[in-house]
Amino acid sequence: MKTTATSPDSLVRALGVVAQVLATVGEDRIETVTLNRGRISLHPHDLSEGEQIARALGCSLPMDHRMLVPGTTDWSGDIDGHEVHIRAQLRSLTAGPA
Repeated sequence: MKTTATSPDSLVRALGVVAQVLATVGEDRIETVTLNRGRISLHPHDLSEGEQIARALGCSLPMDHRMLVPGTTDWSGDIDGHEVHIRAQLRSLTAGPA
């Protein structure tokens, strides 16, 4: 299937979402961006800022990865039709509901 710059899964459109995200949270706070059609993953310079970045972007669905070393929490949500994931420091077991 041929993709154009205006189709929902366009990489060009996803790059626009990345630009919007970086403008919102500050590009200096993000170490790595991984971009696929329809999915964007962000890895902050400092994992302790991951949850704060996720909430600033409206990504409020956490998935804890406790078996990884070190453990991390993957915050996800939707921005302009793109699935967005932000890696963060593992949430505390005593943390309340997201």
